[in-house]
Amino acid sequence: MLVFHSLPDAIRAGYQIVEPTSSGYLVRIRTTGGWALALVELRPSF
Repeated sequence: MLVFHSLPDAIRAGYQIVEPTSSGYLVRIRTTGGWALALVELRPSF
């Protein structure tokens, strides 16, 4: 499964937010074969 480490990166790649998760977001994009899912795992900034 594709994992992004920032929400802006996922959105720039054409993904839409589906729902929040405990560590980020579940996102999706429409493909010719249907919906493709990916995760956005947010990293804490120090």
